[in-house]
Amino acid sequence: MAMQNNNPDTQPEGIPIGGDESQNALRFEDLTIDDDLPLLDRVVRYCRSGIALQRLVHVKMLAETAETVGTTATLQTLVPLLNPLVSDPESIIRQHLASQLLPISITCMLGQNGYKVSDILANPAGSSRTYYEQGYKVVISTVVNHLNSLITDSDLDVRRSASDALAGLALQVKSEDVASIIVPIPMRMAHQSNKQSSSKDTGNSFHEELRITAGNLLAELAGASESGLIPADVVQQYILPTVLDLCGDKGFRARRSASQALPRVLAGSSLQDAEHRILPAFLKLSRDEMYRVRKSTGECLVDMSRSLMLLASKEEHRASKERIRNLRRELLIPVAVKLLSESNKFVRHGMMQFLGPFIASFYPLEDGDTALHTILPKSADFCTPPSDNSITGGIGAQFFPHASSMVSRLNSSSAATSTAPTPTPASLNQTSPKLSEIEMLQQALPQYLQANRMSILSLRAVVAHRKVNPPDQQDLEAVISNLLGYFCGLAQVKTGDDNTDAEMRVYCAYSFPAVVLLLGPENWEGSLKGCFLTLINPNHGTGEETSIPPPLPVKRCLASSLHTVAHILGSSTSLTDIMPVFVEHFFRDTDDSVRLNVLKNFSWLLSLLPTEIRSDYLYMWGANVKGEEILSAYKRSATNPMLLNWRQRDFVSRSMPDMLGLVDAKMVQEVLWPVIQLLLTDSVNIVREDAMWSIPLLLKVYCPENLDDTAKDRRWSTDICSHTISWLKGNVLGGASRGSTQNGKGNFSQRQLYCRICATIGLALRFADVASGYSDVEEEMRTMDKEFHASLRRSRNMDADESGPYQALSSAERKHLKRLLVFEMLPAALEMKDDRVTNVRLTLMKVLQIMPEDVRATTSVSQVLKQLEDEVETWEAFNGNNEKENEHHHPNSQSVASGSMNTNGSSSGGGGAVPDPRTVSHEYSAPEDMSSAMQARMAQRYDNSKNTMKNDQDINGKHNLASI
Repeated sequence: MAMQNNNPDTQPEGIPIGGDESQNALRFEDLTIDDDLPLLDRVVRYCRSGIALQRLVHVKMLAETAETVGTTATLQTLVPLLNPLVSDPESIIRQHLASQLLPISITCMLGQNGYKVSDILANPAGSSRTYYEQGYKVVISTVVNHLNSLITDSDLDVRRSASDALAGLALQVKSEDVASIIVPIPMRMAHQSNKQSSSKDTGNSFHEELRITAGNLLAELAGASESGLIPADVVQQYILPTVLDLCGDKGFRARRSASQALPRVLAGSSLQDAEHRILPAFLKLSRDEMYRVRKSTGECLVDMSRSLMLLASKEEHRASKERIRNLRRELLIPVAVKLLSESNKFVRHGMMQFLGPFIASFYPLEDGDTALHTILPKSADFCTPPSDNSITGGIGAQFFPHASSMVSRLNSSSAATSTAPTPTPASLNQTSPKLSEIEMLQQALPQYLQANRMSILSLRAVVAHRKVNPPDQQDLEAVISNLLGYFCGLAQVKTGDDNTDAEMRVYCAYSFPAVVLLLGPENWEGSLKGCFLTLINPNHGTGEETSIPPPLPVKRCLASSLHTVAHILGSSTSLTDIMPVFVEHFFRDTDDSVRLNVLKNFSWLLSLLPTEIRSDYLYMWGANVKGEEILSAYKRSATNPMLLNWRQRDFVSRSMPDMLGLVDAKMVQEVLWPVIQLLLTDSVNIVREDAMWSIPLLLKVYCPENLDDTAKDRRWSTDICSHTISWLKGNVLGGASRGSTQNGKGNFSQRQLYCRICATIGLALRFADVASGYSDVEEEMRTMDKEFHASLRRSRNMDADESGPYQALSSAERKHLKRLLVFEMLPAALEMKDDRVTNVRLTLMKVLQIMPEDVRATTSVSQVLKQLEDEVETWEAFNGNNEKENEHHHPNSQSVASGSMNTNGSSSGGGGAVPDPRTVSHEYSAPEDMSSAMQARMAQRYDNSKNTMKNDQDINGKHNLASI
């Protein structure tokens, strides 16, 4: 940005901070912000304002302004502004200033070389960087001094913000400068009046708070050494001795901070330091005289166990790895047992809360080349492992949860009822040369289909990983003999406080799948099975015949993870132990969250059952889904309004693609097709749109080759396909032919839905063409170990679709779908070429454009497609030549951009939808350079739209093109 003057002394000053109040009296014009000022001038002026709110607003703009104006202007103008802000009387301003210093520093050091701040923050371990030396010197001198002042601020939030900024800056400066520039700051804070203070000395409480902040910052710096961002020698020479000193601090809060830092320091240390320095200090803290310190060590056992395994993964010698495992068993498990039997209830309850995650930490996540985070599918964001190699999201969260804030999340029905984002197929127009055709087609599928696919692949990968890399037998024996009894006791714990008892049961249920994964199906009988049944029925094992319901958060938790436990245990155990419980306690539950999880995960459970008994459970599922609580809840009342359960119906829609591949065609026609019919005529649009993706799979099931291929079966296939398509025309299309459409019969959204159903069949055909010989399973798992890959294949249920529902078409199935599309479905859609609603015609055009090449080449399709494309071209040409003429008549109308249109009906170039002819001024005349044919076509379209303008008023302008 061009500046008139970069010298801050000559910039508009606003109202100086402090000074003589008589000279700095506020005027009316001082209360307003001059938006006409250039960005840099505005920030300079109002960061020096005497009004705190103005300073706060513009302090938050410092980082954005620095990146906008560039390195030179930042160094000359913005950096000199920081000094008075560091000592601002308002703590909230100092807090936000600290948060702005890291991106400002990146701009000063690297902005001159074209780096983007967001990219650098997202990837601090990126490629080698070239520093701007002048800016680098300013950062390590001026900015670091400001952070040094802010991190010793009297306000806690300011210190936290400055600590985060320093930890982030340590990842950005040169590695050789970390020890001399960054680390000395927390080291000085850690030794603030340490010897003179005591836990009862309130006069030195501020110094104790500084030592706490220092401990937290040192933990962050040590944690960065795990990925090599901080040199390991810095941890061993500077950070570790300082943290060990804090372990002996006289203030218990500082010792508690040190206990929380020890696991992060351990992961970046050597085996000798871990064995002779870190673990002894941790054991000493677990016996600390202050119960809060002992409680903190129990909460850190999970991180300590995981850090030991990270340390073991770095060791090359097998003896060293085994030594670390022995240390974990011999030292950490006794600490857990001691804390579980503590006399202090807070220590005991804190250890109970983290007992499940601690047991799960013995699972071999990082062992060998087949570490779990390396084999989970990477196509979905929720499966991408974080930088610290922890499994914290997606499928991993079901196995290795952290107990923090667990109850609050489970008690929130919104957390259990959240759904995947609204599926909106991406554009099939290739915008990046890096995308292959198969990748473009995958992007066109709704997100819920892709998420379901990645979830089942992840679950199977985890189960197969357990078979290939079983946990250490000595670890299992130690866990079973020392910890399993305490864990199972959480299901029936009685502390004297009902709320605490309920929380403990939630902790048990939340970690239950992880514990089952560790111990495996071979240890299911006995304690684990009894724990599961007790969580379901607290009266189990007490001799009481009556069953009482568990706390609602427990049931929600089990409902969301029941399919996970079933897959870990296998088909036979699930059939005898899981499915009866599922039917009795979950199938018809009245809680919305439980019901949603049942609907979502039923297909996963059904896939585990033998084919011959699936029909029994499918009949029960069909009766339940079509009951009053879900699909038949159409009676409006104060307690049951129809629209409030649309999420349940949408979950049914999203489960249908997986259900269709699990049973034979007769069961599909008898049970699933009536459900699809109800979903396609639902009153909520998203339910209908999600249900339409089941139609290609439904017709695929009806292919004669998927039956017994007898003459009777072929006739049945022909009849049922004819019946299905007739129903679609009569109910989805509403019987609206060309004539009835012109008379206003039918709903335009129904006609669009019919076109989009045709598009789903076209996509299925295109997948079959492109994916011939291609397997996304092979692509996802191409980096796997050969032994693991073979085990994964053996562990899969072969009834499930190996390549995903839209990538597995045989030549006979493709021929079958193409015949139905070209001869049965498309003719009714092609009649909409003259539909009175613009977006119906536009939807039809986009549907035809994504059809397979052999379908587009047919005479009827090619002629209609050319007509519709000419119409779009006509309106583009008209709007381009008459934009200025019509602007004063219709200022809100939008023209089609010159870029290609995506399948959502919006231009990829940023324009709006194709304008309806009614938005055109009555005073226009066709451009002189327009061809006569185009003039005639445009005039005819204008006359038609003018005649039907009155009939179109019921649409209320809602002509936004929905997803294809």
